[in-house]
Amino acid sequence: MTLAAPPTIPVAAPPGAPPAAVPRPSGAARARAAPGSVVDPLRLLGGDQQHVVTRAQLRALGVPSGTIAHRLRPDGPWQRVLPRVICLQTGRLTAHQRLRAALAYAGPKGRPAPQAGEVLLTGAAVLADAGLPSAGHPADLAEVDVLIPGRRRVADRGFVRIHRASGAMPAGFERDDGLWSTSVARALADLAPRESGRRRFRALCAEAVQRRHCELGELLDQLLARPDARDLAGLARVVEELTAGVRSVVEGEARDAVRAAGLPEPLWNPVLLLDGRFLAVPDAYWPQSCVALEIDSRAWHLRPADHERSLTRANRLTAAGLPVVRTTPVQLRRDPGPVLHELAVLLSAGPHGPHGRVSWRRAR
Repeated sequence: MTLAAPPTIPVAAPPGAPPAAVPRPSGAARARAAPGSVVDPLRLLGGDQQHVVTRAQLRALGVPSGTIAHRLRPDGPWQRVLPRVICLQTGRLTAHQRLRAALAYAGPKGRPAPQAGEVLLTGAAVLADAGLPSAGHPADLAEVDVLIPGRRRVADRGFVRIHRASGAMPAGFERDDGLWSTSVARALADLAPRESGRRRFRALCAEAVQRRHCELGELLDQLLARPDARDLAGLARVVEELTAGVRSVVEGEARDAVRAAGLPEPLWNPVLLLDGRFLAVPDAYWPQSCVALEIDSRAWHLRPADHERSLTRANRLTAAGLPVVRTTPVQLRRDPGPVLHELAVLLSAGPHGPHGRVSWRRAR
């Protein structure tokens, strides 16, 4: 990684000494000295912006076009990242530099930098920063999604994917690193056209609600506000699952299996109360029969405490007299027959246990 060399700082003569004769540099020497004369302001600018600048910013600082071209030569100290976007160092860009470069590229041409909130990070970059497991690590993103006003003309380029707002731009917010971003709900809505038919999109939406990165109503509003919502494959399914209370892909697959077997539709993630006091939140619950379904998914047990809470929840249900059918995602995918048969038997034999003492309310 190479940074521009600092300029030579002249040493002042002692007080009272006659000024030294300074030879006038030739035109070629002046041209060679020109790049050094702008290093200090560039270094200040680069430090604030992680060394990612626009050509317009360089020109505003008085850097000649020839100097820019010279420093962008194949063996030069700068590199062109995207059209109009330059990194004042060589080597691979960091994850933050890629995000900053994407916003700089999507900004209005000719202006040194976009105004606050004028262009926004969206899509996978926002979801990865929020820590959604299915979004992956921010450093592993192959593409960066950016939301711009609908009237602007900017095309996808390199690792940048452009999304256009169909109406007014959302307000957005400034992140801790100084970059501007949409909300998680809006990021999911912008991602829908390219992801809604895939399993990962179901997982992302479920994780966002499950982990409280957005409210269910906010996410549904954003998804359904898309002009093409009815035409997007899989989006109606995601909306239906979220509305039903499904909060993970595994629960969505369990719902598909229950429906395919012709079993009644359960409540998904309801809050159960025993004699008016909190009892548990099972994955699925059939209120007519007082039967619960628990899916032991290690994907949600990232810490020992998570697994202990899952066991405690199942034990509380059993101790209260509710029949609990337990399964795993692998069982549901490979051989759901035994689990579905056990559910069918219990449902037909119900109601069980403290049926009259159990009340419920829907998942948030």
